[in-house]
Amino acid sequence: MGIIIRPESLEHTFVPDRLPAREELRYQLLSKIMDFFSKQSGAGFKGIYIYGGVGSGKTVLSRRVAMDLKAKFGDALDICYVNCRFSRRVYRVLAQIASQISPSLPRRGLSKDEFLELIFLATMERTKKLLVILDEIDSLFWGAEGDKATDFLYALSRYVERTPSGDLRVAALSISRSEEVIHKWLDPATRASFIHEKIFMKPYNPNELLEILKYRVELAFKPNSISDENIRYLANFVANQASGNARIAIDLLRLSGEIAEQQRASEIKPEHIRVAIEEYALLPTLDLEKLMGLELHKLLVLLSAVRALKNSDKAYVTKAIAQQHYREICAEYNEKPRKSTQIWRYLKEIHHELSGIVELEVSGKNQRGRSTRILINAPLEVFEKSIMKVLRMKLRQENL
Repeated sequence: MGIIIRPESLEHTFVPDRLPAREELRYQLLSKIMDFFSKQSGAGFKGIYIYGGVGSGKTVLSRRVAMDLKAKFGDALDICYVNCRFSRRVYRVLAQIASQISPSLPRRGLSKDEFLELIFLATMERTKKLLVILDEIDSLFWGAEGDKATDFLYALSRYVERTPSGDLRVAALSISRSEEVIHKWLDPATRASFIHEKIFMKPYNPNELLEILKYRVELAFKPNSISDENIRYLANFVANQASGNARIAIDLLRLSGEIAEQQRASEIKPEHIRVAIEEYALLPTLDLEKLMGLELHKLLVLLSAVRALKNSDKAYVTKAIAQQHYREICAEYNEKPRKSTQIWRYLKEIHHELSGIVELEVSGKNQRGRSTRILINAPLEVFEKSIMKVLRMKLRQENL
């Protein structure tokens, strides 16, 4: 058996018991919907619009809250989840909602209005409470469906007004990447009727991603399969290079584990993460032309960082250690070493010129004894060979 023992907990569809960095929001949303369903009077429809970038936790939040509500209300609540990106058409959305409420409901042969009425009548007979989750709702407005989608959302929010007060309660969680769909497609009457609250989900920061990844490691991996330092390396990389996308962070964690297993390693090392990053194609392609654009001593500094990292199991190497290797490499290539201040300038320029591939961090910032850390997000063996190839080409050109 490999180091991944519960791979299902690393899948996009997995809904964990806890939502690190989103627990407070989870209970706020849960409380609002529970209060709504528990009331016997007042408005019978509640619409909440959840928006934020890809990987900000919108879907997992809505599905976790749905599971919490199911645990609370049991068979006294109908819950329907539809990913509108897969359905694309209003009629298909209605068919999916109907099939989740009752398999006996027809899925064709009705107009959209008749379909919607049938869904509500079935809910009235069963539970009198319905939660509808419309994920990626903006997909309904692509192409020729825009006006139909607007009419559907308006009808969904106003149908309860035709039932006796308190007999039917419907809540809708709609999920999108931005507020654009609200202002572009929904007229003022539909906005006012369908959306009562908005929740913005900001991108995860490095500490939040660290919390998420630690929890997924606990769920999916054998104990001691990856160090906290390497989890932090992965979290920082995704925060800086992938806009804090938690899906990408979890995908890279899974892929790193699979690479470690293929190599029969007992734990995930930084190089497994670097290979995973390359396979996931998150960074710009590192071609020889980019390296050819670097002057000779920048290449020597870069090579020194690579070799220092190869001699270490850490995700980073300090400038001081890299500088020791730099002096050795200068002797190897018969070059006079540059001073420390010059090397620092080279590193800052390399960080800019090879953005994403080479990163600099300052540890202990604003404290005495701080140090500069160098991180490289490309597989070291391949990177070293590319640098040495370019060095040979440059030195041949100089000797011509």
